[in-house]
Amino acid sequence: MKKIIILASAVLLIITSCNYKEKKEQQEQEADVKKSTLIEKGQPVPEFEYITLQNDTVNIKEHQGKVVFMNFFATSCPVCMKELPYVEKEIQEKYKNNHNFELLAFGREHNANEMLAFKEKNKYTMSFIPDPDRKIYALFAEKYIPRNIVLNREGKIIYEATGFSAKEFSTLKQVIEQELNK
Repeated sequence: MKKIIILASAVLLIITSCNYKEKKEQQEQEADVKKSTLIEKGQPVPEFEYITLQNDTVNIKEHQGKVVFMNFFATSCPVCMKELPYVEKEIQEKYKNNHNFELLAFGREHNANEMLAFKEKNKYTMSFIPDPDRKIYALFAEKYIPRNIVLNREGKIIYEATGFSAKEFSTLKQVIEQELNK
């Protein structure tokens, strides 16, 4: 009986230690994500231009008056690849005909040919924007993707999140819906 109690205590100690270590590592990563984020809610979006897959140059200010959802991803990122079908199905499909909404999906470190091939291969209808040198991404963060940002009609950042989870994606959809209904 004494051996069982000692064994059970040892197992409990190991589990507790592992949980503590995991929690500490998670807190450290969350702190690093926050440290690497260069924007804050409430601030105006940094000004930049991007080139579409149709070779048009667009200034972000041209989207003022619309709710803008920006997604930064890379095809080499497994979490990004998990998230993009949800972006297509639950955001792109829902708002594709809404003239008060714009979805900008930036392929971090991808050129136009890679984005065209990726779009065609996966049968996406949303537009992808190449960001081959991370010039646009670098205005928002130093590292970590997927990264989602929502701008209000005045061009201010009202939402920012990194990573993908069902809970966070639900929050993202709520933010977009609430902003569009204002």
